[in-house]
Amino acid sequence: MNNQAIAELLRNAMLNRTPVTQISKIRPEFSLSDANEVQEIGFNLAQAQGEKLAGYKMGLTSKAKQRDVNVFEPIRGYMLASTEIPKNGIVKMNSRIHPRVEPEVAVVLKEELRGPGVTLRDVVRSIEGIYPALEIVDSRYEGFIFKLEDVIADNTSAAGFMVGRVNLLPQIDELNLMGITVRKNGAIVETGAPAAVLGDPLLSVMSLANSLAEEAKSIPAGLVVLTGGITQSVSFVKGDKIEVEWPQEILSFIAE
Repeated sequence: MNNQAIAELLRNAMLNRTPVTQISKIRPEFSLSDANEVQEIGFNLAQAQGEKLAGYKMGLTSKAKQRDVNVFEPIRGYMLASTEIPKNGIVKMNSRIHPRVEPEVAVVLKEELRGPGVTLRDVVRSIEGIYPALEIVDSRYEGFIFKLEDVIADNTSAAGFMVGRVNLLPQIDELNLMGITVRKNGAIVETGAPAAVLGDPLLSVMSLANSLAEEAKSIPAGLVVLTGGITQSVSFVKGDKIEVEWPQEILSFIAE
């Protein structure tokens, strides 16, 4: 199975809610280079079907998340505009396989950020807004089990995102230690703070810009950057209500 066929397999798995076997089991020689190529082909397939880029996401940026999936280095993927969920909206389960949710910090830039050599100061200077957010991840692999190459090929399990309305930029100095609570059906299931993301979620934006530069790409102004999961992800099923509470705003959805 070549990389084009793998990208088509994963795209169809997402569209048809049909989990597939890990690519690394089908092709033991499957490499990181192959995985990045498959992710790029997958994005091109999505574009050809009318999808638009909404932004980028960083994955596995916290120790909790790395332990969650047994992969121990940061990765990146892309987010499609069609997967954005309105604030306090409905998450349709008929397009999910085995979804999970995690709280995130979302960053929007007022100007393009292009590496290499992007520093934290460059990131801060370029920020238009910092927002509470959540991401839905939904691996296309059976049992939510994968190796690093597999998850990169699968666009880092990207499946949906929600961005809040409160701009936290005026409180940037307090951002890292803001307390965040995740509730499922009213019960607290996770707590954390943005400092779990590389010690500072803005370092995640820096890492993304420099990573994209390796492929002569940049972070355009106006796109959303999800900086990485703050806590372990929380699974949910039809009928569940999820609430992600920040001091300034609550993001929630009902799974139907």
